[in-house]
Amino acid sequence: MTGDGGTISTLDASVADAAGGAAGGAVAEPGVGEAPGSAALRLAPPRSHDEDRSEMPTRLERIADFVNTTDLMNPIEGLATPEDLHAWLVAHGLLDAGVRLTAADLVAAIAVREALRELIEGNAGHPTSDGALAVLGRAAGAAPVAVAFDAEGGATFEPVASGIHAVFGRVFADIVTAMADGSWSRLKACRNDECRWAYYDASKNRSGRWCSMASCGNRMKGRAYRRRARSSASARALS
Repeated sequence: MTGDGGTISTLDASVADAAGGAAGGAVAEPGVGEAPGSAALRLAPPRSHDEDRSEMPTRLERIADFVNTTDLMNPIEGLATPEDLHAWLVAHGLLDAGVRLTAADLVAAIAVREALRELIEGNAGHPTSDGALAVLGRAAGAAPVAVAFDAEGGATFEPVASGIHAVFGRVFADIVTAMADGSWSRLKACRNDECRWAYYDASKNRSGRWCSMASCGNRMKGRAYRRRARSSASARALS
């Protein structure tokens, strides 16, 4: 697969299929008078809930918003075209406006997005699949970064590649930095399998399970209660 910045090996089919829209999501069409990319910009984030972002580092907020460019509860694919991807990345400071993106870059970006969703599910105790790890590994291999020092004595990671690979380099550098400062484990995916929304767990003991207690939390607790009730009824009927 080739983009402007270089080449990534063929992605695992199971993850690359996400390019057709995660979970079969519909395309978010621009509204009347809107330019291409405006649908994607509305998906940052596209739905409101009671998530507390006040303590969320900017680098993690950007990763969460990238994962949430598709809403699995209301299937909409926010990155339907290279133009949508370009607009979203530029708006979030991950890409220079003059860089051109291709259809292959879009496929790679969506595959990485879905692999990142699996990676943050690992922060909630759900193992990341070998396929997702392979996608991230290959993308990282094509997105080298270097340490850059500044006049104030600080240092940052800067991408060496260009195009979509520079984007991946910036994202992966943010992940490594978050892992080093201890904030990464707070970025999770909702444990509701129908949702899997990326959110920041601001709880004191990092025990959050749902993107929102008001929606997914109550929904999943209700399902668990009904399962227990059915199980109890079956047990009584057999006794």
